[in-house]
Amino acid sequence: MYRKFLTLVMIAGALALILFVKSFLFAVPKSPRLIDRLPTADFLAKANILELAKETNSLLQYNKLSIRDFTTYEFLLGQGKQYGLDLEQDAYLFAQENGDWGALLKLTDSSKVQLGIERLKKYAELQDSVIGSTTFYYIKKEKSYLHYGKDYAFIYQGAQFEKILNQVASAHYGDLHQDWDIFLKQKQFKNEHLVIYANWPKLRNYNIQTAMFAHDSDSLGFKLKSYVKKKTPLYFSLKRDGLTYHTMPQTDRLIDVHLDIREFKQHPEDSVYIQLAKLSRKVGFPFERFLKAWNGDLVYQQGGFQVQETRYIETLLDEDFNETEVERVRYDTVPAFSVFASLNRMGPLFISKLAQKGLLREDEGGYRFLFSPLLRFNKIGPFYQYYTGDLPPRIIKGHDNQVLWKHKGTNYYFRIERMTRYEVFGTLQVPVRSLLRRNKLI
Repeated sequence: MYRKFLTLVMIAGALALILFVKSFLFAVPKSPRLIDRLPTADFLAKANILELAKETNSLLQYNKLSIRDFTTYEFLLGQGKQYGLDLEQDAYLFAQENGDWGALLKLTDSSKVQLGIERLKKYAELQDSVIGSTTFYYIKKEKSYLHYGKDYAFIYQGAQFEKILNQVASAHYGDLHQDWDIFLKQKQFKNEHLVIYANWPKLRNYNIQTAMFAHDSDSLGFKLKSYVKKKTPLYFSLKRDGLTYHTMPQTDRLIDVHLDIREFKQHPEDSVYIQLAKLSRKVGFPFERFLKAWNGDLVYQQGGFQVQETRYIETLLDEDFNETEVERVRYDTVPAFSVFASLNRMGPLFISKLAQKGLLREDEGGYRFLFSPLLRFNKIGPFYQYYTGDLPPRIIKGHDNQVLWKHKGTNYYFRIERMTRYEVFGTLQVPVRSLLRRNKLI
């Protein structure tokens, strides 16, 4: 009886072992997911194209763009179904600092993609080629490429197509790159329809662990919500009070900074401190001397023009060629700008250092920063102020940390909303109407 029982146990064990080994030897390998095919890059992004179309619809309709009927949710959904694209799933994009970029999209029916390719050939010089056993299509002049497989489509523009194509086409299940894994696990902007993750190596110089941006828009423009996290503490924080300039309608450039930097001054080993010092040395600016004197408030405003009266001596010759010196007055139209900073008792030493380096000099009863117009100066308590015009701009209470910068007719506005010990939250707003006009889209 004992022998029979032992025999049955051995047979059952052998059978279990055979089934276990068979499951490995003859298991059907899992197909790679779309995210397994993604190459890493300086910038990574995730987008839900249909939801993004919903979000931007009011902007396109308000500005009456000619393409507005071709970017609606319904139209894109129909086009996706016609050509086998699953636009209800997220698309993934990547881009390099040099401008090369690519995207991967999910397919529902790869047999329909060929219909889109045939249609595209009517409008572009689309050619096909093969690398190994992988077929792709390309527009040589644009360095643009298209490849698709059973359940994915790959679009690329740039100089590294062959290398990235091999990675995309030969991926295996579980090949998800570490950079994408970190990005996709982020909790910030989880429900946004377009999220960008900065994987840029230069950010490491500032010891930045995470930098992300999310798109939002209304009928007037769009904004990028930003999130930055450092590996080490931020040794500065937002001030709760301060002074700033009263913004005028003609103001097109404004830098408004109000920071508590007392702790920052004590950490010259900090990555932000080191990088700012390096940048300052390139232009000869005495950063360390400035930081010792600065109390954390700095406001620069530019906009419009002012007329300055300049007196000068002109030498004239009479009929007998005798020289006569005559005082003349010239009226010059110069850009109107002003700047003030809060400085402590080390302020005079910092100003002297600027003069020693030639960055600030006395001239014609006023002052000039490098090639600036002639500036007047006054001091109100700890605030040193330089300005064009007869009177300085009106100073009001304000502690917003913001930048307004007008470039080619478009006002870009950035504001720091909140800071924690390790994180910075901000928003970049861009009105689109001037951009559309500049590119002749309206």
